[in-house]
Amino acid sequence: MSKYGLEQIALSAYKMMFRQAPDFCKQEQTFYGWLVFLASPKGKVVVKFSREVGRLAKEIEGLERLRKALPCKVPQVFFFGREEGHEYLMLEWVEGIPGHQLPDTPAATKAFSHSFIEVMLNLHEYTSASGFEVAQQHYESDFAPAYDHWMEPVYRYVMSEVSPFSPSLKSALHDIWQHRHVTLSGISSTPSLTHDDCHIGNVMFDATTFQVSAILDPCDVGYKHRELDIFHLDDVRPELELSTLYRQAVELPDGFELRRAFFSLWDDAKHSRNMGWYDEAWLQKKVDVFRAIEL
Repeated sequence: MSKYGLEQIALSAYKMMFRQAPDFCKQEQTFYGWLVFLASPKGKVVVKFSREVGRLAKEIEGLERLRKALPCKVPQVFFFGREEGHEYLMLEWVEGIPGHQLPDTPAATKAFSHSFIEVMLNLHEYTSASGFEVAQQHYESDFAPAYDHWMEPVYRYVMSEVSPFSPSLKSALHDIWQHRHVTLSGISSTPSLTHDDCHIGNVMFDATTFQVSAILDPCDVGYKHRELDIFHLDDVRPELELSTLYRQAVELPDGFELRRAFFSLWDDAKHSRNMGWYDEAWLQKKVDVFRAIEL
């Protein structure tokens, strides 16, 4: 659907909610979809559309779980709708400034970084005695079979005839996948509740204190492993070295750098499956990084 068509759906949803048209309307495109920001004296909301079928239903559950666990704001869902074949969420418009706009000053970066790491440490303290969550009410006691459950569909997609992956990338990824249990053998066996896409592009901060004010846009929230969050920390504004700061608070088992490269590579493969995205040079660079650490 066109940008105009999505905006009209959002405007209609706003009128249904507040019984009037908004005074402000702004649309933004994101990697996974579109956001429409709407406001009037009666209320401020964000209407979110996703390109991936089924993604928004997962986000509703993820936001609710994060809201119960995190000390900062997590947006509430007002309602879940479907119009003209498009699913959408109407979300609370939370106050703050997007994390990627953090000023490059010592005071701002120190306050934000420490605040964000404290939020993540708090989240990861939530654990499950049942093990790693592979489906609703289904768990694995060990990480490797749980990771297989989460990511084997991605591997099958990469290797399929319809995937855009080149023969050389398929060969490299096949070899890396076949040795995955060796790569993952050193990881700890303790599950943690994870956001699953926790780079600072999904964080808001207070303009005065630079403290984290809200966490947004989770992916597949669940009892997974803290390293599946940690590898995302440097995805946006890597100069902040957030993963290093995290590791000063929590000692990780040897082999983390190799696991981080592995997780990052397969996370991009997941984006390709979910969205049809493909960048040969980018993915080859991820393979080369993994190989360099492996040696």
